[in-house]
Amino acid sequence: MTHSYLKHYIQLVEFLGVTLGPDHEVALHDFADKSGSIIAIANGHISGRSIGAPLSKNSLEAISKGVYRNQNYIVYNAALSPKGKMLRTCTFFIKDSYENLIGLLCINFDDSRYQSLIQNVLKLCHPDNYVEQKYFYNHETAPVEAIDNDIESFHSSMEDVVDDILEKIISQRGMPIERLLPEEKLEIVDLMHEKGIFILKGAVKYAAQSLKCSQASIYRYLKKSKEKDNSRKG
Repeated sequence: MTHSYLKHYIQLVEFLGVTLGPDHEVALHDFADKSGSIIAIANGHISGRSIGAPLSKNSLEAISKGVYRNQNYIVYNAALSPKGKMLRTCTFFIKDSYENLIGLLCINFDDSRYQSLIQNVLKLCHPDNYVEQKYFYNHETAPVEAIDNDIESFHSSMEDVVDDILEKIISQRGMPIERLLPEEKLEIVDLMHEKGIFILKGAVKYAAQSLKCSQASIYRYLKKSKEKDNSRKG
């Protein structure tokens, strides 16, 4: 059940979406079920998400690391929309009277319309193609390697988030999942735990399917990972 405190933010999402305009996406995440799904969103066309979509990978990692315990918000991060547009993201941590995290209010700004306007102005005083080559980064022609691996991205389902993270981890090892040893799967689950993947509802079951092992194995790996966390803190 949605925390009563968050119900006030649902109306705020609609208000901010109208006030800031169509270039600003406003999303409210609820932690009532511990997975932080979106319960209200305005201008969702920017990220392609709707109600029920999961947390982004960077938000998951920030929560897993407890960033919200020491600060109230994160501003001016970069994100990449499904359409390849760069977004400026800001996240506000919503806490109860006991400083427990109960939700996130996120605003994602798409400045592509303004970049287009700037390009048109610059083209008035520069030769053809000079503006595109010297002033702006083109995601359609630039190599994939040029995009920061840590840049924010958005997904519409838990499965997409897990696939995104897992694909990056597996690709770094250069070995198919079928050939991974139990020790290597433990390391992968440890990395997924650090990134907060298992905050998402259903992530354990899906990770087990993806890594071709049992849910019991994932829980066993997770237990070892959490024990390692506790030993570091101790």
